Amino acid sequence: MKKSADFYDELCLSVYTTNRYFHQLYAWILQADGLTYLQYMVLLNVERQPNCSLADICQTLGLDNNTLTPVTQKLLQKEWLIKERSTADRRRWILKLTPMAVERFGKLRGQVEKLQTRLIGNSTSEFEHILRQSHALNQRLEEVLQQGELDGKSEN
Repeated sequence: MKKSADFYDELCLSVYTTNRYFHQLYAWILQADGLTYLQYMVLLNVERQPNCSLADICQTLGLDNNTLTPVTQKLLQKEWLIKERSTADRRRWILKLTPMAVERFGKLRGQVEKLQTRLIGNSTSEFEHILRQSHALNQRLEEVLQQGELDGKSEN
């Protein structure tokens, strides 16, 4: 059983370390614009999903509304985003990139592409395999989370 626990600990540490490294890489690019990685992910979602709402972004990123509301508020204050009422449903607010943000975000995306080239190089198929494995791991983690706590108690 010790080996299984060691493997699990190594897996968790590896995923944590990978996440930390990605945040550090993106910080190189984002710090000049005063953005965090989470703010960048929100902007990326707004760019990819025209007429998206905060709820859409929450669903895509798997985060709660109370986590992303302050993030989007900050992006509104920094004039990266604008908020408009939906013409289809007046109760719904739509988030869009400002004209300034479209230009600046395009430059950020160019820098990210350079970073991706440095990281991936000619190893696209290798990284596609890693991505598939990452998606499978995330799906399995989500399934376990949906099952809830083990027997309603934490074990010591």
